Amino acid sequence: MNLDVRARVAATLIVVGLALAGCTGWSTAPTDITSTSAKLHAQALCAAETSDNPCTYWFQYWAEGSTTILSTPKSEANVNTNGGYVDVSQDITGLAPNTIYHSQLCGYGDRDIAQPGVCIGLHSSTLSAPGQRPDAGDFSATQRFRTAGPGTRATVDVGRPLSSADTRDTPISRDAGFSAAYSATDSLWIFGDTTQGPGDWFQLGTTAAVGPYARGQAPTGLRELPTPPAAPTPNPERPALFLPAPQGLLTTVTNAQGATEVVACESTGHGYPASWTSGMTRVPDTSTLLIVVHEVCVQDDKPTWPTARVKLMVYDPATNRFTSTVTPFAASPLWVGVPAEQLLGSPVFGGDGFLYLYGSDVHTSRAFVARVPADRGAWGRAADYEWWGSPDLGPPRWTPVQSSAVSVGAIATPWTVHVADYTGAGDHKLAMIVQDVFRDGGYTVYEATSPTGPWAAVASGRVPDPCGPDFGCYAFTGHPELSTATDFMLSWYSPRDRGGRGHIRLGTVSW
Repeated sequence: MNLDVRARVAATLIVVGLALAGCTGWSTAPTDITSTSAKLHAQALCAAETSDNPCTYWFQYWAEGSTTILSTPKSEANVNTNGGYVDVSQDITGLAPNTIYHSQLCGYGDRDIAQPGVCIGLHSSTLSAPGQRPDAGDFSATQRFRTAGPGTRATVDVGRPLSSADTRDTPISRDAGFSAAYSATDSLWIFGDTTQGPGDWFQLGTTAAVGPYARGQAPTGLRELPTPPAAPTPNPERPALFLPAPQGLLTTVTNAQGATEVVACESTGHGYPASWTSGMTRVPDTSTLLIVVHEVCVQDDKPTWPTARVKLMVYDPATNRFTSTVTPFAASPLWVGVPAEQLLGSPVFGGDGFLYLYGSDVHTSRAFVARVPADRGAWGRAADYEWWGSPDLGPPRWTPVQSSAVSVGAIATPWTVHVADYTGAGDHKLAMIVQDVFRDGGYTVYEATSPTGPWAAVASGRVPDPCGPDFGCYAFTGHPELSTATDFMLSWYSPRDRGGRGHIRLGTVSW
C-alpha cells in the first residue's frame, strides 16, 4: 500500500522517521454520517509486491479536544490495483452527536512502507505515525467532519481551494471566497484579504484565481490572476490585487479639539479603502461574469464599516478585463454608508427579463430581494430597482419603496445570506445559505423555485471547525458549480487554519 505525499514526501518522512518514495493514497470524505456513526473512506493503491509485508490499512480517529486516539481493526488488502486507486472504507460507531471528529487513513505494505506504517489526512497533507496526531494547526492534516445533532445534519470538510502558487515554502492564507463557473470546465474565484509567506506579504482588498472545477471536490489547480488588465501568466508565483481599489472614500475622526472631522479614508493610519465581492454569476449566453462589489473604508479602530458604494462590474476571463462598471447606489455623504436595503449582492438572472439581487439585515431579521431589468443598461440606474415589499402593509409586491422590503422567509437571525442558481445540480434550482449563528459556524440552507419564494429550509448544520475567537467562522458562501444532486457545497472562513493565519475551507451537507 502506498500513501501519497508527492512533492512533500522528503521533509515529512524525516519527521516520522521513515524512508519511502512515490507513495499514493489519502483520506476522503466519510459517508452515512449520523449522530453516532459514520463510514470512513480513503483512496489507496497496492502493488502486492510481497507476501511478508502485505498491504494493510485501517483508520485512526478522535474527537476534537479528546486525548484518546481510537483505531479501526486492521484490514489486509494485498491485491494489485494495477496502478489505480481503489476506495477502502470502514464503519465506526459510538460517536457523540454534534461533535467534530478527525480521521486519518493508516497503512503499510509493499516495499515502500514498513510496519508499523504511516497515517495521512487529505490529499498531499503531512504524514504522522500511527497513534500520533499531526499538526493541529493544519486543518487538512486530518479528514474533519461534524456528526449530526438535534435538528442539524452532518457537515464534512473537503479541503481548501488551492492555487499553484500555494506551496509548502510559500503558503497562502485567504479571507472570504466566492466562485462562479464561466464555462463547462473552468471557474473564477475571488478572495478577500490575502497573505503569503514567508514574510507575511499582505494584499489588501481582493485577489483572484481561475482554474478547473469538478462537482463534489475542492479545486486544487487554480492559477493566480494578475491585476486586470494584465495578461495572465502560465505559472504565477504570487496573488495580486484583483478588484480596483476605491477612490475618494471618506471617514470621520475626532481631532485634537474634540470635534468630528471628515478625512480621506487612507489618511487615518487605521485602515484602507477596500473593494469586496458580495456575489457573482455568469451573464446568460456569454462567458463573462457579473460581479457585485461593495466599496468600504476599513477602519480597525471602529466597530462598523459602512458601505459607501455598490457597483456592478462585468468581467471577461478570456482577457482578464473589466468590460463595464456601473454604480447604482452611493451613500450621501459617503462616510454614512448606504441603507441596508441597498446592500445587495448574490446576483441571479431569473430568465424572466429581470436580474435579482439579495441582501439581509440581522437587526430586523430580514433576508430581502430586489430586482432590476436584465438589460445591463438599467443596472446603473437606482430608479430602475424594485424591492419585494409592503409599502401599504398589504400583501408583498414589487415596489420602488425600498424601506418597505420584507423578508422572503421566516429567517430569525440572518447574519449573512448568499443566494445562487443551482440548476445543473440534480433538480435543485435556487438555494440560499444563511449564517444564522454568530461566531460558532451555524448555518441553514433554504431552497425555492422562484426568487421571492416560498423559501423552505432543507438543511441546517454547523461546520466541523472550532471557529473562534473574535468573529469566529464567517463568510458563508454556496458554490453551485461544486454542488451535486445530493450534496450542497459551502465555504467559510476558518480563522484557526494554517496555524492561526486563516483560510477558506470547503464543506458539504446533504440536501
